[in-house]
Amino acid sequence: MKGGGGVFHGVRLICPRCRQGSLETASENAVLCPVCDARYPCEERLVDLLPEVNSPLSIPQHVMESGLIVPIYDSLLWRRNPLLQMFMGLTFDEEAGTILKALRLGAGATVLDLACGTGIYGRRIAKRFPGSFVIGLDLSLPMLGFANSRFDAQGLRDRVLIHGDAQDLPLEDGAVDAALCGGALHLFPDPGKAIGEAGRVVKPGGVFVAAVYYRRQSCLSLFIEQIAGVTGGIRGHTRDEYLQMMQDAGFEKAALLHEGPVWMVLSGVRG
Repeated sequence: MKGGGGVFHGVRLICPRCRQGSLETASENAVLCPVCDARYPCEERLVDLLPEVNSPLSIPQHVMESGLIVPIYDSLLWRRNPLLQMFMGLTFDEEAGTILKALRLGAGATVLDLACGTGIYGRRIAKRFPGSFVIGLDLSLPMLGFANSRFDAQGLRDRVLIHGDAQDLPLEDGAVDAALCGGALHLFPDPGKAIGEAGRVVKPGGVFVAAVYYRRQSCLSLFIEQIAGVTGGIRGHTRDEYLQMMQDAGFEKAALLHEGPVWMVLSGVRG
């Protein structure tokens, strides 16, 4: 594990078991908590802080674990599918551009990519902002493994990928300069808790940006909610509810950057 003593770009990883110890390098393939002696697997820049996921996975989460789905996630068959524009009101490239602009990244910024998946946003950040450092976190280990290989293939070394829980981030308070969550808040059991965790780890003055499905009074929303009732895993909240979650987490100036038929991009500045 590179970075010396479990430190990446000045950011320490916190033991998710005891929440007290800063993880230290134990060997080439493991990190250790000096407080509770918990050990976690690691391989280069991928750290597994959830080696045993005991909670049941929803159908959408199972899909994200599939070896058939992972390779096509950021292709024209899924995230870049032009048909999605009808529901979202913008293309993926437009969405990513909106998010990167809103993050207001400075030189050498450390950015947290929540539910990073295959690194579809994080790789853009690393490429567009040389000297930045990306911390990608996701519940799907197959997604992270694929992301790791894609980062390497593009020569993007300044990152660490974490198999972890967005609702219980293994980071110190004020550890990152900015954070984003693209296309996943509506999949979290408690999106307000995840946004609250983002508010805890983003430095004052830092930005949090999210792209998310939201519920509104429309036939399309009703159809999606009916599907969600069958499959589970998709939790609809209104635009105002999400904006309130942002404010409750300490993100002032919560603003709507895009509002499509069922998809929106919103941001806030940490007070």
